[in-house]
Amino acid sequence: MTGATPQRAALAGLRVLEIGGGAAAAYCGRLLADAGAEVCSTALREPLRLAGIVRADDPVEHAYGHWLAAGKALLPTMGQDALQALSRGFDLVLVGEVSQCDAGALQPRVASVDLSWFGRWDPRHGWPGSDLVVQALNGMPQMVGKEDGPPLANGDRQATMVGGVTAYIAACAALLAEPAGAPRRLEVSIAEANLVLAEMHMYFFQRDGQPMRRWGINRFAPNSPVGIYPCREGWVGITVATPDQWRALCEALDLRAMAADEGLATRELRFGRLDEVERGLCAALARRTATEWAAVGREYRVPIVVVPDAEGILQHPVFGARASMSRLALPGGAVQVPRTPFGLTETPVPNALAPARAVAADHPASQAQADAAASAGAHTPPLQGITLVDFSMGWAGPLAARLLADLGATVVKIEAARYPDWWRGMNWTPEFIAERGYELSSIFCGMNRGKQGVSIDLTTPAGRQIALDLVRGADAVVENQAAGVMAKFGLDYPQLREVRPDVVMASMSCFGTGNAWSGTRAYGSTLEQGSGLPSFTGTPGTAPTMTHLAHGDPVGGLYGCAGLLTALVHRRRHGQGQYVNISMVEAMLQFTTPALLAHQLAPTAPLRRGNRRGHAVPHGIYPAAGDDQWLALEVADAQGFAALCQLLGRSDWVRDPTLRTLAGRRAHEDAIDAAIAAWSRPQAPAAAAAALRAAGIAAAPVLRADELEADPDLAGADLFIDLERAVSGPQRQVGPAIRQDGQRLGAHSPAPLLGEHSQAALQAHAGIGAARFDALVAEGVIGLSPKPARNLV
Repeated sequence: MTGATPQRAALAGLRVLEIGGGAAAAYCGRLLADAGAEVCSTALREPLRLAGIVRADDPVEHAYGHWLAAGKALLPTMGQDALQALSRGFDLVLVGEVSQCDAGALQPRVASVDLSWFGRWDPRHGWPGSDLVVQALNGMPQMVGKEDGPPLANGDRQATMVGGVTAYIAACAALLAEPAGAPRRLEVSIAEANLVLAEMHMYFFQRDGQPMRRWGINRFAPNSPVGIYPCREGWVGITVATPDQWRALCEALDLRAMAADEGLATRELRFGRLDEVERGLCAALARRTATEWAAVGREYRVPIVVVPDAEGILQHPVFGARASMSRLALPGGAVQVPRTPFGLTETPVPNALAPARAVAADHPASQAQADAAASAGAHTPPLQGITLVDFSMGWAGPLAARLLADLGATVVKIEAARYPDWWRGMNWTPEFIAERGYELSSIFCGMNRGKQGVSIDLTTPAGRQIALDLVRGADAVVENQAAGVMAKFGLDYPQLREVRPDVVMASMSCFGTGNAWSGTRAYGSTLEQGSGLPSFTGTPGTAPTMTHLAHGDPVGGLYGCAGLLTALVHRRRHGQGQYVNISMVEAMLQFTTPALLAHQLAPTAPLRRGNRRGHAVPHGIYPAAGDDQWLALEVADAQGFAALCQLLGRSDWVRDPTLRTLAGRRAHEDAIDAAIAAWSRPQAPAAAAAALRAAGIAAAPVLRADELEADPDLAGADLFIDLERAVSGPQRQVGPAIRQDGQRLGAHSPAPLLGEHSQAALQAHAGIGAARFDALVAEGVIGLSPKPARNLV
C-alpha cells in the first residue's frame, strides 16, 4: 500500500455474464470477480459445475470448481434466446470454450470475449481439447524429462489458466477502448495463447538452427548451472548466466578450484562438464540448509532461491508477508489458495474468497438499446490512444509492454547506450559492436515489435529529466529493473507522481518490492523454482523438476500486463493512478493451485505422478514410431475408454464393469498404459492422434518448438506476423492469440534499432526540438550506438 485508504475495487460496478463451459472462461471470470466486477455465471445446456470444469467426481476437482466459482452469482441454466436477451444488461460477456453458445448473437454493452480451444478460424477447430493436448502442441513437454523419455507435461490446468488470463487481458483492453455503438467481438484461442511459452525457443531456433531436445532432468543447453539441487535440508534453485555470477557463486560456495578452472569459464564449457559441475555444487550445498543458501545468494547477488514443497508454500515467510494466499471456504472447511497476483496497491484484490451464491436471472435491457448497440461498424484497436513508457528489459517486462503494443497502445521503449536491453547480447567486445551484433538478436526482435526505441542515459540529470517529460505525457510505466535501480535514477513511483499524479506504474520483480526478499536476483528459471511448482512435477525419486528454461518470464509477463491493465481501467473510470507491485513468483504460484488443494484435502496422496492425473485414466505421453517421437492422449470418461479399447483391440476391457469407472481404471493404470504404448509404438504420432480424435478422444502428437513455425495448421490460422527489419532482415513472429471482429490484432512494425526513434519520439512525446536533440547527442545523454559499461546478460 502507498499509505492511502484503499478505494473501491478496480472493476466495481461492471457487470459480466459468464456463459460457462470450460475452465479457461471460468478462470477469466474468477479474475474479473477478484478485480471487483459483478460476475453472473450460467450455462447453455448442462449444469454449470459439469460444463467442462469439474471433470470427475473427485474432492480436488470439486474444490477447484469452488475456487473458480468463488465470488460469482450462479444463474440457472438457460437457452440461447434467453442468453441473448440477458446479455443486453451486461458490460461484458465471456463465452466458454465448450459452451456451444453463439457469441455473435449476444449484445453486451462493451464486448464479448469468445474462448475456444483452437480458435474458430483454426484448421484444428473441432479437435477435442484438453490441457495435455495444448501442451503437446506448443512444444514444451518435448524438452522436459529424462533423455530417453517420456517427455513430461506441465502441471494440470496450466493451459487453461494461460488461456483465461489472456482472455482477461482482452476484456480489460475492451474496457479501455473508446466507446463504440456496437460491442467488440473478441476471440481468444487457448492453444495460441499458450504459444507465448514457446516463443523464446522458436526464436532460438531461428538464430541457431538447432533442433530442440531433452538433456535430462533440469538441464537446458547450453546453460550451466541452471537447475535444482539438494541441500542439507531442502532444495535450492540456482541460475548462473554471466561470468560475474559464476565467480560469485564459486566464492559463495567456497569452490576455489572451479573458479580458477578456465575450462569452466563460460556456460557452454560448464554444460560440457555438467556432471562434474553438479557434483561440486551438491557437495558444497550439503553444508547448509536451503534457507541459509538462499540468504547467501541474496548477499552475493547470485540467483539462488528455496524451492518450497506444498507445506513450504503455505508457510512461506514472504508469501505470508505479502498475503500471497487467499482463504477459500469449502463445504468441509477452509483451505488456502494462491491470491490473484495483480499487485494493485490502491485497489487490492480480496484475500478471502466469498463462496458462489445462487440468484435468479435479472431483466434484460430494452430492445431499443440492443438495436442501437448493433448499428456501429468495425472497431479500432482497443488500446489506441494509450501511451506506455517501457523501462523494462529481457523477457517478462518487454512481453507485458509488447502485449499493449499488439492491442494498439503507443509504447516508448527506453534503453541506454551504456545499458542496452540484455537480450541484445552478452559479450560486448569491440568486434561485436563493430559488426552490430546487438541488432541481430531474434528474441529481442520478437519481444519488442511495435515499440518506439529511445536511448537515454538515465544516470545523468538531463536523461532523468527527459524520462520525466516522457512520463508526464504517458498513461502508464512498466519496469523490471533490479531492486532500488529506479529510485537511484530518481524515477520511482513517488517521483513519477510528481509529474503525472494519475500515472499507473507497474514494477515487475521476483518477489515484489518492499519485502525482505525483494533484492533477490532472478531470471525466469528462478521464478519457477521459487514458486515451488517443480515440487509437483516429475516422479518420486528425482529432483523437483523444472518444465522450462525460463517459465516465469512469459507467465510473469501475462500477469504483469493484466495487473497494469486493471489499474488503467480503474484510472479510466475513477481518475486515480496507482503503483502495481507485481511479484512474478506469485504469477507462477497460480499454477500450484490444484496441487495445493490436493495437499490440503488429502495430505498423504502423492503429488508427483509423472504424466498421470487424477481426473482421467489413461492420461499420458506414449512412444510412437521414429526417433524421439511421442503421442499425448487422455480419456475423460467411460465412453471414451470404450472407444479406445476398440482401437486397442481389447473388447474384453469394454465388457469389464470395473473399467467403466475412474477408480477401476486407476487400479489397472499400468496395464492400460502398456497396451497403449504397444499400440502407438509402431505408428506415426500424427496418424495415431488422428485415429484417436476420430474416435472422440483428445490426442495430439508431441511437437518440438522448432517445428512450430512450419506447422501448416498454425499457418492456416493466420497466426504469424512477418516483419522486415533493418540490419537483422526478415523474421516470422508469433502473433497475439486475440482477434477483434474476426481480424487478428498485433503490431506490424519491427523492434527498434538501438535509439532508432529517439529524435521523432522525443519530439512527439517530450517536445525536444532538433537543436536540443543534437546537443543532447553531443553531450552523450542520447546515445545512438552502444558503449556498455560492463558485460551484460
